[in-house]
Amino acid sequence: MIIKNEATKLEDGTLSPAHKIEIFCPSCDRDVDDAELAAQECGDCGAPLSTPKQNVAINVTTKPIGTKIWGQ
Repeated sequence: MIIKNEATKLEDGTLSPAHKIEIFCPSCDRDVDDAELAAQECGDCGAPLSTPKQNVAINVTTKPIGTKIWGQ
Protein backbone atom coordinates (compact mmCIF):
# COMPACT_ATOMS: atom_id res chain seq x y z
CA MET A 1 0.00 0.00 0.00
CA ILE A 2 1.27 3.45 -0.86
CA ILE A 3 -0.10 6.58 0.78
CA LYS A 4 0.84 9.88 -0.90
CA ASN A 5 0.45 13.20 0.89
CA GLU A 6 0.85 16.54 -0.87
CA ALA A 7 2.67 19.48 0.70
CA THR A 8 0.39 21.65 2.82
CA LYS A 9 0.60 24.86 4.80
CA LEU A 10 -0.57 24.40 8.39
CA GLU A 11 -2.65 26.93 10.36
CA ASP A 12 0.41 28.14 12.29
CA GLY A 13 2.21 28.97 9.02
CA THR A 14 4.62 26.03 8.98
CA LEU A 15 4.94 23.90 5.88
CA SER A 16 4.29 20.16 5.92
CA PRO A 17 6.35 18.61 3.10
CA ALA A 18 5.00 16.20 0.53
CA HIS A 19 5.72 12.61 1.54
CA LYS A 20 4.98 9.02 0.57
CA ILE A 21 4.46 6.08 2.96
CA GLU A 22 4.81 2.48 1.77
CA ILE A 23 3.43 -0.29 4.02
CA PHE A 24 4.86 -3.82 3.94
CA CYS A 25 4.43 -7.14 5.76
CA PRO A 26 7.03 -7.39 8.55
CA SER A 27 7.59 -11.07 7.79
CA CYS A 28 7.72 -11.49 4.00
CA ASP A 29 8.27 -7.82 2.94
CA ARG A 30 5.30 -8.01 0.55
CA ASP A 31 3.32 -4.83 -0.18
CA VAL A 32 -0.03 -5.07 1.64
CA ASP A 33 -3.40 -3.63 0.62
CA ASP A 34 -6.35 -2.07 2.47
CA ALA A 35 -8.16 -5.39 2.94
CA GLU A 36 -5.11 -7.03 4.49
CA LEU A 37 -4.58 -4.09 6.85
CA ALA A 38 -8.24 -4.21 7.89
CA ALA A 39 -7.96 -7.98 8.53
CA GLN A 40 -4.59 -7.44 10.29
CA GLU A 41 -3.16 -10.46 8.42
CA CYS A 42 -0.83 -10.79 5.43
CA GLY A 43 -2.60 -12.52 2.55
CA ASP A 44 0.67 -14.07 1.36
CA CYS A 45 2.30 -15.52 4.48
CA GLY A 46 -0.43 -15.15 7.14
CA ALA A 47 1.72 -13.04 9.49
CA PRO A 48 -0.05 -10.52 11.74
CA LEU A 49 0.00 -6.91 10.52
CA SER A 50 -0.45 -5.19 13.88
CA THR A 51 2.96 -3.52 13.40
CA PRO A 52 3.70 -3.45 9.65
CA LYS A 53 6.97 -2.22 8.16
CA GLN A 54 6.87 1.31 6.74
CA ASN A 55 9.15 3.18 4.37
CA VAL A 56 8.75 6.96 4.35
CA ALA A 57 10.05 9.20 1.56
CA ILE A 58 9.96 12.96 2.18
CA ASN A 59 10.23 15.45 -0.68
CA VAL A 60 12.60 18.19 0.39
CA THR A 61 12.22 21.63 -1.10
CA THR A 62 14.03 24.88 -0.50
CA LYS A 63 12.69 28.33 0.20
CA PRO A 64 15.09 31.03 -0.95
CA ILE A 65 15.64 33.88 1.51
CA GLY A 66 13.42 36.90 0.91
CA THR A 67 10.89 35.18 -1.34
CA LYS A 68 7.20 34.65 -0.75
CA ILE A 69 5.57 31.31 -1.30
CA TRP A 70 1.96 30.13 -1.13
CA GLY A 71 0.55 33.65 -0.87
CA GLN A 72 2.59 34.82 2.11
